[in-house]
Amino acid sequence: MNNISWDEFTKEVSDYVGVDASEITKDTDIYEDLCLDSLGVFGLGTQLTETFGLTVALSSVAVVSKIGDMYDILNEKGVKNA
Repeated sequence: MNNISWDEFTKEVSDYVGVDASEITKDTDIYEDLCLDSLGVFGLGTQLTETFGLTVALSSVAVVSKIGDMYDILNEKGVKNA
């Protein structure tokens, strides 16, 4: 398990999508609230894995619709790069 803090995570999401981090909750819908399409979700997943030095199958990130689920996947399934 990784120890990505929620604050670090939402700051990175905020920087990527241009939404204030304080408006991002675990129930924030990736597609409707953050206005991302499937390509944008892959881009966000790539950005987050690079920022936090993780390896995770982006296909597992792409199937979620809530930002909290993406956070959980990165923390639980992401493998820290050496």
